[in-house]
Amino acid sequence: MTSDDHAVSSDEEAQASPSPNQIKAAAAQISEALGETSPKPVAQIGQLIEKCGLPFVEKIMAETEAIEAEGGLLTHDRKRRRSKGGVFFYLAKGQMDAGLRAQIFPNFGKGGDGTIAPPGVDWEERVKPMKALRQEAGQISGLTVTLSGRPGKLHIDGSSVMTVLEQRQVKAPPYPKGVPHFDTVDGITSYYVFMSLRHWKRVQKALEDESDLLMVEGSAVYDAELEGITVLSTRVSTKKLDYQKRKAKTLSKPSGAIPTVKDESVERAASASDEHDMNGLPPEAAEKLRQLQGAADKLRQKLAAMEAGGQESGQKMTRRLLKQTEKQITTLRKRIVK
Repeated sequence: MTSDDHAVSSDEEAQASPSPNQIKAAAAQISEALGETSPKPVAQIGQLIEKCGLPFVEKIMAETEAIEAEGGLLTHDRKRRRSKGGVFFYLAKGQMDAGLRAQIFPNFGKGGDGTIAPPGVDWEERVKPMKALRQEAGQISGLTVTLSGRPGKLHIDGSSVMTVLEQRQVKAPPYPKGVPHFDTVDGITSYYVFMSLRHWKRVQKALEDESDLLMVEGSAVYDAELEGITVLSTRVSTKKLDYQKRKAKTLSKPSGAIPTVKDESVERAASASDEHDMNGLPPEAAEKLRQLQGAADKLRQKLAAMEAGGQESGQKMTRRLLKQTEKQITTLRKRIVK
């Protein structure tokens, strides 16, 4: 998703704005849902509602719930998982008008000392300094990679399973300042994957669904004879199997409310909908739909628990978030059909 897809402009700001009391109440509810209690982020959420509109904030909240349902989002250095509030603000900053962003987040794009971060190296200029640095290169003590995609033809030799995955025309994801950006990189990089027969049998049936993706984690080494990268797998799964495990783990956690017949019927309906919607979809569309459905499922469970426990506080906001998420699901389905 790009900032152009859902950018908020000053034109949208001109729409009917909520009253100060409504802004305060909505900001309090959203802050509570995000786990943000400090005055500064609570105030920033209020500013987002005031300047960007409540529909925009609810849309960002729905996307946050979807990402959290899929396991969250790592920080740029990939050392830790972002907090739920961190995911929310990351999405909001990336999708809002630059002028409004500067008003609400004046330090956006600046270094830790408040100064403007200097421009980084251009992608075209990376070769010369990198070649020079090879003269005094460091040493890697361990390397683990994760591959995601559809497997190719298999070769099984005893307890070994081999397949080749190719990466073509790499598109650049969003990077932090200082990391060179590029539009696409043409060419083919081959990954020669070795996995155990035992691991393969665990995922073989799941991959009969062409919308599912193989997930391989393992050690990587450049193979000069094959002119590509060899991956020796330590974990093999699929996107859907991982999702089902996370979902089961979430459902097994005590919610503080006694499960009701309504909870079970909601869960059965959501599961049936998941399976129906994923059949025959392109992998990227199926993954996005899975995220949104996971978020909607989580919100339904939360709402059912509130109703069962007689908790009125937060029900209205949860219903609004659920409605927003369901709207995104409907929009995505219509786009896929077209």
